[in-house]
Amino acid sequence: MKKLLLLVLLSFSFVGKEAEALSIEESLSQHESETIDFSKSVTKSKNMTRSGEQEIVIDGEKWDQTIKDAYKEKYPEYEGEVKIFDINDDTKEIKFEDTVGEYEDSRARIRVSAPVTGNPNSSIGKVQLYYFLSNGKVEMASGTAFKVANDRFATAGHVFYDKEHGYGWAGSGSILLGCKKSSTGGITTTALYGITQQIANNDWIQTPLHDAWRSDFGHLKVRHYAGTAPANLKIKKNAPNSGYGMSYGYNGTVNQVTFSKSSGNMVSTSQPKWFGWLYESSDIQIVGGMSGGPVMNASNEVIGINSNTGNGVSRFVKMQPRIADSFFK
Repeated sequence: MKKLLLLVLLSFSFVGKEAEALSIEESLSQHESETIDFSKSVTKSKNMTRSGEQEIVIDGEKWDQTIKDAYKEKYPEYEGEVKIFDINDDTKEIKFEDTVGEYEDSRARIRVSAPVTGNPNSSIGKVQLYYFLSNGKVEMASGTAFKVANDRFATAGHVFYDKEHGYGWAGSGSILLGCKKSSTGGITTTALYGITQQIANNDWIQTPLHDAWRSDFGHLKVRHYAGTAPANLKIKKNAPNSGYGMSYGYNGTVNQVTFSKSSGNMVSTSQPKWFGWLYESSDIQIVGGMSGGPVMNASNEVIGINSNTGNGVSRFVKMQPRIADSFFK
């Protein structure tokens, strides 16, 4: 009798979780980004990459001034000096040219440095988000995104909709592909996009953070400003429940970033509140900055999105039809 009662309770628990998963709001919310003309800070280089992309040189001082001018346009009544800070250290003023460099971490043994060009690497970009706060303060966050259509990139929801600090939508931002520090000084990139619109699902926006990781996905509509437009990555709508994956991203903090990948086995999470919508892996290691990058299978299909990490376990949003379809709405 006790065994029968236990089975009935487990059955109700399972059905309850299934019903809760099906009832989750799958509608999307969108936010128009502040208009910033990033093309003012770029010039074309005579150099070409081995993959045939033209290198674009970014003038860091002009880039920073473009951000500050956008702040003044948004807050014309503010007459003081505008400063840009690291979102994780609001006492640390940063410059654009400080945002790319070698990332040193004792855990990097699990990751390997990867070239920024070639397939699929050239379709994966470094995202820079700017939050326009009061008193002349701009806070910058960074992440990774991957191209899925000519006018949009997919990424993690928390890359542009901030729940940790309570900022919500980013003010504006950019995506740089093939981004690296030049051996002759300055920053080069093979393509530059400005973010025009941010789209997140309402489960990510409305649910408490610890539960919301199950819906940590979204996409960014963009305007192409300069460089060679890369190919769109192919998405596998029905990803397997377990398997081998390769995670890509611009790992590091705001001012120490390099492109790399990490690979290993993944399994669907057993946490009931996440409904099996996440992968977990102790083989693959992601760190700050890699959020939003793609997880690929051996056929170069996207099967997941870098989400979060803790206690030696990395988590990835598992690709499924509702996620893949949302990227094109």
